[in-house]
Amino acid sequence: MSRAHHAARPHKVYHAGKRHMELIASVSRSSGLEKDGDALRNYKVQEEYRTFIEDKLQDYWKQFGSIGTGDGNTIANVRQREDVEGNILILFRKLREGLLSTKRNDLFALEAYETSLYLSIIFHSPAQTTSVITHLLPRLYLSFPEVPATARTASLLSLLHFLDSGYPSQSRFYDHKATLPSTFLPKSSEQSQWIAALARSLRTRNYTRLHTLTENTTLLGLLPASKDGVTVSSSNLQRSHNNSRTIHRDLARDALFSLINSIRTKAKNTTWLVLRSAYRELHCDVMMDNASGVPATRTWLCRSLCLPLVNLHSPDDAASTSRVNEWLQEKQVAGEVRPKEGVENRWIVCKVKP
Repeated sequence: MSRAHHAARPHKVYHAGKRHMELIASVSRSSGLEKDGDALRNYKVQEEYRTFIEDKLQDYWKQFGSIGTGDGNTIANVRQREDVEGNILILFRKLREGLLSTKRNDLFALEAYETSLYLSIIFHSPAQTTSVITHLLPRLYLSFPEVPATARTASLLSLLHFLDSGYPSQSRFYDHKATLPSTFLPKSSEQSQWIAALARSLRTRNYTRLHTLTENTTLLGLLPASKDGVTVSSSNLQRSHNNSRTIHRDLARDALFSLINSIRTKAKNTTWLVLRSAYRELHCDVMMDNASGVPATRTWLCRSLCLPLVNLHSPDDAASTSRVNEWLQEKQVAGEVRPKEGVENRWIVCKVKP
């Protein structure tokens, strides 16, 4: 075989087959100097690479099941899960670099960016989330003749991201909100009114209101249900989704619940600091309500501290206070409360050290 003929042969990453996808270099790192450095500038390779990532993602769902859980929550399993999540996010980042370098603004690119947004939130990678938002909103949506319907979902999630990542400050939230066209999230829309009320409840530390705004029944009405969990925009990805091995998830709603739980956790910690400063003891009686109709301490704590965390796959349990017992036991271990001797259901609050 002549040297000229050998030089004309394409690099093996361009050959069909998933095993070659592992060899594709990042566009930003290679700068086209490596033999495969420009691979992700090719539309066909981009679509094959997206299918390759989807297979990785499907393996993740099968191995680890629900978000943040698995068969045994040992340190080793948690680290293994986080490693897999990190690798999936890296693969999506490489794909986005290819899309950006080719200025691809079609439905395929939109699906890749939206899925990247959802997964970066679900996998708790705020830096990746911010990076995706920078290119997705509003630039990519505005490249279409008509703004895609999913712009509203992405706008809502992006605003929640900045509420969460900047907590308790809301400056990034309002700065980002000002960049969103009114057509993305109209002021009269349910989502716009909800996010405004949520920000206000956090700003005024009205955490009972926060509890009501973030109940399952409220959250489920904010986003349209997804049939497959992912918008399919290439024939290769379509075939992957039609495979009987495929696990469908509503990634947008998973992302919504992930952000809400993070916000509720941060708000809970703030509320608890206030309660520790204001109360000497807590009388956690077994009654749900007293004679005057005022919520009893257990119910009050449950709502004020936003317990338990919301879950996409289980109904609201707002009236249940079983989580309060578990939470108080956790605080006892941390030395923040202790049972009052000789009195049942009373807890002495250990004051916050100055």
